[in-house]
Amino acid sequence: MINQMRKDSFERAKKVKLIIMDVDGTLTDGGIYIGESGELFKSFHCRDGIGINLARRAGMEVALLTGRTSKQLLIRAQELKINPELIFQGHIDKREAYKQIKNKFNVADEEVAYIGDDIVDLPIMMQVGFTGTVANAVTEVKNRTCVISDFNGGEGAVREIIEFILKAKNLWNDILTEYLSAELPEVKEKEPFYMVANKSDQITNQSNVPKQAQSQPTMKTVQTSTRPTIQPQKDENLEKLEKIGKKLNTKF
Repeated sequence: MINQMRKDSFERAKKVKLIIMDVDGTLTDGGIYIGESGELFKSFHCRDGIGINLARRAGMEVALLTGRTSKQLLIRAQELKINPELIFQGHIDKREAYKQIKNKFNVADEEVAYIGDDIVDLPIMMQVGFTGTVANAVTEVKNRTCVISDFNGGEGAVREIIEFILKAKNLWNDILTEYLSAELPEVKEKEPFYMVANKSDQITNQSNVPKQAQSQPTMKTVQTSTRPTIQPQKDENLEKLEKIGKKLNTKF
């Protein structure tokens, strides 16, 4: 059960089109596990992955914004089919990256949700329309967020916050109905909001193209051979015999 800190949290969630989330401490438990050879390990929760997929199926887009850099995140993002261009790593100051993400999708601050857990997330959380955090977030973040999950980071908190957004947008019942039906739902994502807008513009532009500019099918011409016909040569001996035969009135 999620804890609402703001009375208008539900109304704010209705406007969300883009979800940006922190990674360490939000999508993971915040632990950094180092092996004997120096390799790093991170723990991700499968329910958070399902939540991200549900958000994208509903037409929203997801971006990752983190202060650390790791190959493990790229592998996990690839599994979730998150666009590599929407993975921003190594940004302790996240404000510039946030501008890039917002401009890419041409959205207003009130149409963006941000999920974080520590004070490095506060500059973005103070700008966006909707915010969420995990149960074990720092107090400064909890005091400035719309909703707080009952789960810790890396334990399904992101899934719970995304579910809150989907319910606010009246999309959750449709998703649940699909899974309660006799047949399993077809895994098919809705087109993101920005792709739908781009497609409508393309259709309008195509309708304004003159008919003369449309390509016409070309007729293939069949070329006939122009090589000269080779006449068979007569045998000289046969010609002599024919002449003799004419004189003797005999055919050979």
